[in-house]
Amino acid sequence: MKGLKLILRQWGRNRLFTFLNIIGLAIGISASWIVFRIVNYEFSFNQSHPDKEQIYKLYSAFKEGENIHRFDGTPYPLGTYLGTNLKKDLTGLELVAPIANRSFESIKVKRSNNETLEFNAQDKIVAATTDYFKLVPYKWIVGNPNTALKNNNEVILTASRAKQYFPDADLKSLLGKTIQYDDQLLTVTGVVADLDYPSSFVDKEFIRVTPNPQEADNWENSSSNFHVYVKLTKNGLPSQVIALATKKFQEMVGEKFKQHNITAGYELAPLTDLHFNKFILNGSDKQVLFGLIGIAVFLLILASINYINLTTARVPARAREIGIRKTLGEQPRRLTLSFIKETFFTCLFGLLFSWPLVKIFELTFSTYFPENINAYSDSLPVFIFLLGLITLLTLISSLYPAYLINKVHVVEAIKIHAADKISFGGISLRKILIVFQFVIAQAFVVLTVIMGLQLQHALNSDVGFQDDAVITLKLPNRKAEDSGKSPFLLKELLQKYTEIDQVSLGHLPMNNDQWGNNIVMQSDTGQIMVNMPFKYIEENYLDVFRMKLLAGRALKLSDTTSGILVNQKAISKFGFKSPTETVGKTVSVNDCPTTIVGVLADFHNFNLHAPLEPLAMQISADKGTLQNINIKLNGDPKKWHQAIASIKAEWENVYPNAPFTYQFYDERIKELYEKDYRFYKIINLSTSITILLSCLGLIGLVTLTTHQRTKEIGIRKILGSTVSGIVLLLSKDYIKLIVISILIATPIAWLAIDKWLTDFAFKIELSWWMFIIPAIVTIGVAFLAMSYQSVSAARANPVDSLRDE
Repeated sequence: MKGLKLILRQWGRNRLFTFLNIIGLAIGISASWIVFRIVNYEFSFNQSHPDKEQIYKLYSAFKEGENIHRFDGTPYPLGTYLGTNLKKDLTGLELVAPIANRSFESIKVKRSNNETLEFNAQDKIVAATTDYFKLVPYKWIVGNPNTALKNNNEVILTASRAKQYFPDADLKSLLGKTIQYDDQLLTVTGVVADLDYPSSFVDKEFIRVTPNPQEADNWENSSSNFHVYVKLTKNGLPSQVIALATKKFQEMVGEKFKQHNITAGYELAPLTDLHFNKFILNGSDKQVLFGLIGIAVFLLILASINYINLTTARVPARAREIGIRKTLGEQPRRLTLSFIKETFFTCLFGLLFSWPLVKIFELTFSTYFPENINAYSDSLPVFIFLLGLITLLTLISSLYPAYLINKVHVVEAIKIHAADKISFGGISLRKILIVFQFVIAQAFVVLTVIMGLQLQHALNSDVGFQDDAVITLKLPNRKAEDSGKSPFLLKELLQKYTEIDQVSLGHLPMNNDQWGNNIVMQSDTGQIMVNMPFKYIEENYLDVFRMKLLAGRALKLSDTTSGILVNQKAISKFGFKSPTETVGKTVSVNDCPTTIVGVLADFHNFNLHAPLEPLAMQISADKGTLQNINIKLNGDPKKWHQAIASIKAEWENVYPNAPFTYQFYDERIKELYEKDYRFYKIINLSTSITILLSCLGLIGLVTLTTHQRTKEIGIRKILGSTVSGIVLLLSKDYIKLIVISILIATPIAWLAIDKWLTDFAFKIELSWWMFIIPAIVTIGVAFLAMSYQSVSAARANPVDSLRDE
């Protein structure tokens, strides 16, 4: 208790430095706290699953030449085949669990009061087998796992989905309840508790339905809707499952694929690493998590550096106190322990102040957190982490200052006026730490500037079409939303408005949708087959997006089955030398002879991460295939408000039961870079925090320097020094250190940003000014941070500073 009083008294005498230390540590601790929660959640996926090392997910791997195209999907019959045939022959295979994603337009639930609730577009519904519930360790609230989904027309719900459908009912009373899925009436035969740990098994409703005939025997179509999980015995070999699955596929359709130089096969993804498998849909990126860990470590190091620098800088000022304590017989060990205790309480207060910072971040930047992170309790691992963090931070931040304290000589310390003149070799270490701080700060500043320039380049560069003043609306696809009505009627109604320039139906030019097809052409050297993305469009499409036609003509409605457009990349794949030569040539699409009626200039189908690639366009009258209605507004922005009102009125006229949800296409393109923008914002925020921490340290050090050189400043003023000269005197040593840090940080930042830019097929060229301007900004911010104390000292009355105490 006595030691705590001494610490509080010491803090009270040095309120500025106490504040700087605590707030700096609070920022570092809060960053580590936030990052730990995210990283702990992501790395916890599937780690609590029983026998996780024996469970794998099967996915496709198509080899074309030297390239392997991996795809998260399988043919529908593969899972059935493995479960019924190979399971008996493979001694190393214990369990096969195929699942198929299912969707329904409408799900109706009749409540006890005869009220009917309707749910539209529900997700996480799969068709599964009994073996699925042997693979996933659900706790059964009601029902029998051994007979689950043995019969058709059954449904099993998780507790969360059951509460959504029957909010007032006891879950154990739901057996025998019926739910209407479109035209099918299914009976609830079980309710299972949701998994209480992060898992890749996220589905909420499980049904057993007879597959469509097109699915049951279709080995050629590998779909992301069909998945197969297998569980091996402890001695089972993944390679054996891969070999047998591949052998069966080759027997069924292997020869057809070989004609086009494609070898189809499979690979297994272990459940333990499934969450990070880049070939599996929605997999997380380990590199991003490691980047977050790196940022948190850097911020924590900066906070520790601030504490060490400010504390060691105050050792001379505390020398008399230390000397008296040594004179009174205090042993070095006790002196060290008292200083470690002081550091521990500072860290503890930093932890206390970090809690509101964490909560503010969670509320302000909620989109940065994984969607379901708060669904699972992480209180215990967070507590253990923070306890270890405070212990580590205390040791790192206190040992060197404690070492300097023990170097104070009693005779020098108790001399009058000698306390502020005591120096140590530690001054060099302090300079090294300042340089290290600003190396990190400058690297972050450069990363922020260049990442921002690259993202602006991605949005503003010529992508081969015009996206400004274009509104897109998704066409309804549910009967309840009048999806049966023709969108061509809506197009006709919109074309009469003068504030609307052009209207066309079809796929968006740049998006992440994967619609592809094979185009086959006979040549002198044999058959050439090119697999390429297809966009289904309608007349006027090229006019809406101002696409450039290099040769031939645009598609007409009469070209539905007889004509296509291709781009420049496609004609080079087929071996043509010019667009003009290509027009009129016959190719085969789905075994149907088709004529190339025109050649388009290349445009970006995906975002600028991806290179330009062959692409084809085909006209369609099928509203389900066309998907969107695209509207080019008049060039006068003043008329857009009226145009949107007119579009809404006609939409509600044609589709009264469908919500009117429009989006400007340039905003939709920006969403394609959402991952990049999120990382950019993290770096941007980290840059701000880094500069703040570095400047807080500078403010403290300049304050101490000013105090120690008060009499010198007074004498210089009497001898004629100007305010600017004194400010420069107090700042130049630190500015030199910052310049050194910039010289060190520049190549580091260049290497880091060059590596990040390699993920873009189209990127900006790095230039010298991208490094010089951030350097000037960093020096300017640091100088401003130091200038207040420097100017105050320079403007002080020299009579006061020279007064004999």
